[in-house]
Amino acid sequence: MEEINRCTHCILPINLTDLTIDENGVCNHCLDYEKNFTGWDAIKERKEKEFQQLLYKAKKLKRPYDVLISLSGGKDSTYALYLSTKVFGLKTLAVTLDNGYLSNPAKDNIKNSLASCNADHIYYTISRENSSELFKTFIFKTGDFCNACMRGINYSIEFATKSFRIPLVIKGSGRIVQYVSQIKEISSLNTASYFDNVINGTDSDPKFKYLSLNKHKLEFQKIAGGLNDILGIKRTSFMRFIPQHIGMYDYIYKPFPEIIEIIKKEMRWSDHSGSIEHLDCELHDIPFYKDTLRIPYITKHTFHSSGLIRQGLMTRDAALLKEEQELNKKNPPGELLKFLSEIGINFEEYRDAVINSNKSQFEPKIQKVVRNIYHRFRKY
Repeated sequence: MEEINRCTHCILPINLTDLTIDENGVCNHCLDYEKNFTGWDAIKERKEKEFQQLLYKAKKLKRPYDVLISLSGGKDSTYALYLSTKVFGLKTLAVTLDNGYLSNPAKDNIKNSLASCNADHIYYTISRENSSELFKTFIFKTGDFCNACMRGINYSIEFATKSFRIPLVIKGSGRIVQYVSQIKEISSLNTASYFDNVINGTDSDPKFKYLSLNKHKLEFQKIAGGLNDILGIKRTSFMRFIPQHIGMYDYIYKPFPEIIEIIKKEMRWSDHSGSIEHLDCELHDIPFYKDTLRIPYITKHTFHSSGLIRQGLMTRDAALLKEEQELNKKNPPGELLKFLSEIGINFEEYRDAVINSNKSQFEPKIQKVVRNIYHRFRKY
């Protein structure tokens, strides 16, 4: 394998934009993780207490549901559903977006997990034909259709939250497990305004405009929640008036092998003899392959493996071995070629869109500033 200059702790190549290394060759992403989370055990009890206070406040409001879980059928959302129903006994509504590309393994996991607990459930379905049309617009405008899917997921959450006045939304996420949110080459704003800017003036605009309705109100709520975290204000203070969206792993964290053991036993969850990551989407490999077209010296595993190294769940040697094997693979994933054929784009058109598009032009500047402030000053 060609010699690649990398962080000496994880395996990120040093050619990444905004990646810096210290005198020991350790990158800023590893240093930030160490600063925020190496001492997690020291704050673990406090964070769990904060989580329980949020749940108690949600129950006290006596709404039709205490909490909403966005249920994809993956390990993280299934664990969130397990905590909500079987550990804390909350009145729970689960919501799933089926955009036509929800995988059969995910559907099986959703069915089994709901049969294993006491939660109500809504499928919000967008037809595969409509999703494909929207994804095509995003490919040509931004080179990346994942944000279009995420807007649909968030809309389904917002729709249910508003309809039932749900005070608390728990997502199967959290800074401690996020491995791409601060990598500028691949992360972007996932907001209603971004979505609206992308589709503006396209054929998709009249059909999908509803997905960005109330965009300013939604983003005000998101910013308000972020300011609470920065200033150390308890989110319970505003829950009566503004639904609170929280990442589960910002409060309760277990290494994923422990989580998988729990949900297999308690929720009849299965990885269906495949990858435990992103099994909910039939197109799961495409976004990771897309990044390899734009960024030298990475594979579809680079960022995820680096995150696992930081969590102590993978050795650097094992990650490097995986990289060496993947760097020798040049062919696009089969699901990409099938998907492109279905939506009427050839591979050369797709590759050119990925390489040449600039999705940052659609990101509202003030929101980019707010995001950077949030990630810099967020308190744990």
